[in-house]
Amino acid sequence: MKTLNRTQLKFIAICAMLCDHFAWGFLDFYSVPGQILHIIGRFTLPIMCFFIAEGFRHTSSRVEYIKRMVMFWIVAIIPFYLFFHEVYDYRQNIIFDLLLGLLMLAVLENKKLKLWQKISLGTLLFVTSALIGGWVIMPILYILVFYYVRDFKKQAAWICGLTVALEVFLVVAIWLNGIWHFSHYDWPWYDKLYFLGFMLPLLLLKRYNGEKGKDIIGKYFFYLFYPAHFLVLAAGKAVVAGCTIYEIYVTCHIISLLVCLGILLLVILAKPSRGQNATLLLVLSGCIYLFGFCVEIISGDVHGFYAATVVQYFGECLLMMGFTYFVGEMCHKEVPGYLYALEGLCSIGIMWMLFTTRENQFFYASIEADASGPFPRLVLVHGWGFWIFVLYMAIICVSCFVVCIWEMRRLVGVERKRLLCTACAIVCPWIPNFIRNTGITGGYEVPFIGLAGAVILVGMALIKYGYFDSIALAGENALKHGTEGIMVTNTNHIITYYNKRMEEMFGQLSLKKNVYENKILGDIFEGNIRTLEIKGRMYEMRVESLKEGGCVQGYMLWVFDITKHHDMLMKLNTLANRDSLTGIYNRSCFKNLLETYLEKKGDGAFFMMDLDNFKQINDRFGHQTGDEVLAKFGQVLLELGEEAIPCRIGGDEFGLFCKNITNTKELENVAVRIAEEFQKKLSGEKYDGITTVSLGITRTMDAAGRDFEKLYSNADKALYVAKNRSKNTYYIL
Repeated sequence: MKTLNRTQLKFIAICAMLCDHFAWGFLDFYSVPGQILHIIGRFTLPIMCFFIAEGFRHTSSRVEYIKRMVMFWIVAIIPFYLFFHEVYDYRQNIIFDLLLGLLMLAVLENKKLKLWQKISLGTLLFVTSALIGGWVIMPILYILVFYYVRDFKKQAAWICGLTVALEVFLVVAIWLNGIWHFSHYDWPWYDKLYFLGFMLPLLLLKRYNGEKGKDIIGKYFFYLFYPAHFLVLAAGKAVVAGCTIYEIYVTCHIISLLVCLGILLLVILAKPSRGQNATLLLVLSGCIYLFGFCVEIISGDVHGFYAATVVQYFGECLLMMGFTYFVGEMCHKEVPGYLYALEGLCSIGIMWMLFTTRENQFFYASIEADASGPFPRLVLVHGWGFWIFVLYMAIICVSCFVVCIWEMRRLVGVERKRLLCTACAIVCPWIPNFIRNTGITGGYEVPFIGLAGAVILVGMALIKYGYFDSIALAGENALKHGTEGIMVTNTNHIITYYNKRMEEMFGQLSLKKNVYENKILGDIFEGNIRTLEIKGRMYEMRVESLKEGGCVQGYMLWVFDITKHHDMLMKLNTLANRDSLTGIYNRSCFKNLLETYLEKKGDGAFFMMDLDNFKQINDRFGHQTGDEVLAKFGQVLLELGEEAIPCRIGGDEFGLFCKNITNTKELENVAVRIAEEFQKKLSGEKYDGITTVSLGITRTMDAAGRDFEKLYSNADKALYVAKNRSKNTYYIL
């Protein structure tokens, strides 16, 4: 049997809700089509209750979840009453019912609340639902069942039991109301039988596979569709009821203003970011313009028209500055300060011409009201100031649009979608002008079409496609004062964030600059540098891709201080490779180093050394003194330089390989130097004159070749010859 994912179930719930509300608005309740659509509409509530329980179980922040529900409920209040006011009176919409269920779960799952507090708050929520809830406690009960009852068969039994109990209660209550008339509702006993349809969604929920599915309708589509479809249906009802064109015209602009205010609320509640300020300016300017236009179309005289026009142009001036600011943030471009100053001066000049238009007619030659149409409208004769303003707007919009399109060519994924929204938002305010110039509207302006679209698009750019800016913000909040260095770039390696630690390590940095302008950082991002020593400390560099929807949206550079770890590794490496007494290499490490050198065809000489009469040191002065003598000889070998590889083979036997020395005279000089330096180290000590050093030397160019074992063997033979001759001497084989 085919299963259903989350997206499919939510889509079914939305379609069922639309059928139900269409029936409420346009069909007779007791007709067969009306009853069928109402039964279909019962699919919505149980499905949404199920996902409220699932959302509460899996959300990363229950507080944010509740905040979002409160926000969506508030946004839906006016559209809900525009459509349902004569049916529901003071009762609330379904989102309010879902919110109460969500709050009930929050109360019951709060471990800080005492039992009496949970009982009190739970009772308050039930009473609230009974008094003003749209569905009277049923959503709360459904949500509790879906959350606390995990077995589906038991869930189905509870849902069916509660639904039947509700139906019985309503039938009895309606029957009793017919006798005692305690309610003003005059329903027949069978009026609410369609509530039994609440059990039908169980057939669908049984097939839920727990998967998200392809997100074709968006995470918050239901909550945004909910108020939007009420507005459309309310407009349809108004038309059917015989509303005038003027009423529809005003309503459309009021609805558009409400939509913009809703988007403004969404932006305010969004996670703080650099893009948020730019979006707030844009949305606020759109709200100001629409408010001014609404005042204009409901004013009855020229003075009201003129005052409203001033408000509109103030909003448009802010809109142009908002587009510049917004595009700069979306494209991660540094907008020069003088450009904002120029826009400010232009806005001041435009507003001055508008305020003084009656005296000098720079902006308008005349302002009159035309009442010849279906309703009064403003008739303006434009002056040269108006055309300067239009040119100014065109320059700003075209420039911003070109920048967006240019940047889109190099971007993918979320950033590309964000800039596409921005580009479309720039075009939107010009659409009403095009429509009016076609003559379709009879000369009436319809700005609600363009401005509402622009506001929605910029809201989407920040909220839906604002992932990357949130990543930068998360890094800023989490690591602003941390010990790690952090830098965030977009896909073009433009720096969007760095913390103080990065400047302490790499010097002066700038936002919106290419990271490759700093050579060291460029090498790090290329992977050429993995560790780096800065000011005596060792750091590890790690570059990670930031992905959204499988697409790379930027990069994050982490810089970790690994000084302690590095020092520990170096210490362990020393212990593993060097003799603890003398500080020179042990035999194993010496062999590995020498074999690596020989494999590269390197030449040199192998020294085998033995301390003469060393046993007498141990016997006369003890092993501690003997260790002191061995350590002094190790110092002699360490002082020979980087071209010498010394090692302690064992006891008082030492090895040495001198790179690139094969000349007999040079070898003799090294042997003499070792013997003399050793005697200097012992000079003045109590064991002075007891021990000396004998050396056996062989070269890679001789019979030993470049084989370690042969070199070792030949040097050992040479040492044997030296010790048998007179000790304190050397022999070259």
